[in-house]
Formats: sequence, structure tokens, C-alpha cells
Amino acid sequence: MKKQATLLVVDDNKDLLKTFTLILKKKGYVVDTAENGIQALEKFTSRQFDLVLMDVKMPEMDGIEALHKIKEFNPSARVILMTAFCEESQFQKVMDEGACGTLHKPVNIAQLMEMIGEATKDPSILIVDDDDDFRFSMAQMLEIQNIRTETAINGEDAVRIARQRSINMAFVDIKMKAMDGLETSIKLKEISPDMIIVLMTGYREEANPIIEKARDFGVRTCLYKPFKITELCNLVFQAT
Repeated sequence: MKKQATLLVVDDNKDLLKTFTLILKKKGYVVDTAENGIQALEKFTSRQFDLVLMDVKMPEMDGIEALHKIKEFNPSARVILMTAFCEESQFQKVMDEGACGTLHKPVNIAQLMEMIGEATKDPSILIVDDDDDFRFSMAQMLEIQNIRTETAINGEDAVRIARQRSINMAFVDIKMKAMDGLETSIKLKEISPDMIIVLMTGYREEANPIIEKARDFGVRTCLYKPFKITELCNLVFQAT
């Protein structure tokens, strides 16, 4: 049986806190609350939460400052920010600073539940490759083994997914346009330092210097295309 996800809801509006708590508990989540960023940080550093749902505009310490301090304490922390006062450009800024999602107030409950569901799913494997056929085939190979997968068409897509979902392992193609496999891997490690990353390539000699450099950033190993399903699954099962 899947364990109940733990949520920390942070807002200086006590009525809203009570309403969210009732809704989320009915949906099966374990819920704790805080009325400002200082309380949120104290609670977050004293126990583990799967997700923080936090207002931006609060007294003492606002949601943006609290987000930064929470991410300093745990770079893998997942935080959804809510506000009625933020413009789209500011929303994008907080996403770039580490939020895994943003919501406008008044909050659409259906949208909220969808975002919470995505953010608290069991960790999955991320496949990052700009070759559509290869990406689809690899996902199929893993899903036949009952391994849940997410796919990304490039580095930017991978970073977006990693901010929004729980990823415990990523397979990243080295040769991609715009953001290559090394840059993608570095950004993924910044989002989730514990994420296991395996590079993939069909260019063995050409890729060797990149692979050596990638090891300095915590990349585990490299799979050389074409590889067998047994090689792939062995890496996954060793990691999980």
C-alpha cells in the first residue's frame, strides 16, 4: 500500500488554511500548516514533507524568501507557490528559482489536486532524447518491466519535468541541440542532487572526454547505443 503523502500548507489566511486542510485530508493526504515563512521553515527543517503549498505574500517572511531557504536546506524540496498579486513574468522567475509549480488565487481546486498528484507521485525514470523513435522504444522496454517512466524531448523539457515531478534516475542522451547531455545533467543535479544520471550515446570515441567531465558532476556511467534491455534494466534495478 502506498504511503500517504505529507503536505505542508503555508498561508497567513487562517480560514484558507482550514479549508485546504479539510479538502486535502479528505483526499488522503497528511497535512500540517504554518502561518508564515518562518513557521514554514521551522517545520520543514524538523520533519520531512513531500510537498509544500505556500502563499507568496505573508508577514515576517514571504513565500519567495521561504522558498529560497527551504531549497538551501533541501535542494530536492518540492514547493508550489500561490498568489493573487504575481504577474506571469514573476511566476516564471520563481519557477527558475526552484518552485515546482505556481497557482493563481483564488485557487482552482481541480488544478491544485492535479498539481499535487503529479508532484507526489512515486519516483520515476526520466528518458531524455531528441530521437522520437528511440525515446518511445526505451520507454516501452522499461514499462514492460513495470518501471514507471517520464520522457523529455530535450534538456529544457527535462529540467521542467524534474521541477514538477519526483525523478530518481535519468537517462540522458549526450548529443542534443541547444542544451547537450552534460549541461542537462548538471541542471538536473542542481534540482535533485540525489538523482542518478546515466548518459547515453552512439558516439563512443567522440563522447569520451564529455563522459569523463560528467563524472566530476556526479554522473554515474554511460550506456553506448545500441544497448540491450538487460543492460538497461540492470542499471535501473541496481539504483532502485
